[in-house]
Amino acid sequence: MARNVLFVIAGLLLAFWAGWTGSDWKRDSEELVAERAAGLAAGKVREDMQGVASQSASQLEGKLEELKGAIPAGIRTEVVKPVFTNVCVSDDFVRMYNEASERAERTLSGKSKN
Repeated sequence: MARNVLFVIAGLLLAFWAGWTGSDWKRDSEELVAERAAGLAAGKVREDMQGVASQSASQLEGKLEELKGAIPAGIRTEVVKPVFTNVCVSDDFVRMYNEASERAERTLSGKSKN
């Protein structure tokens, strides 16, 4: 009789241990699935962000290329005509500079001429 009780207790302990181990395995597999899903989602977000950054960089490069031709090569700084000194540049040069700077501003802002 004592032997039967020992077998019953051993069987219950074995069943308890098996259930506990199975529960751990199930929890581990669920965590692994969640980690993999999060990794895939993070990868997708990273790819999307890289695509947006690449597109933005392409647009910026295009605008900078437009600006290269908008301002004459000899102009490095803004020319200011003082009122009470001799005239250093012609009115045509000032007009040309103003037109170039307006084109550059339009290009950077993305606004059309009209």
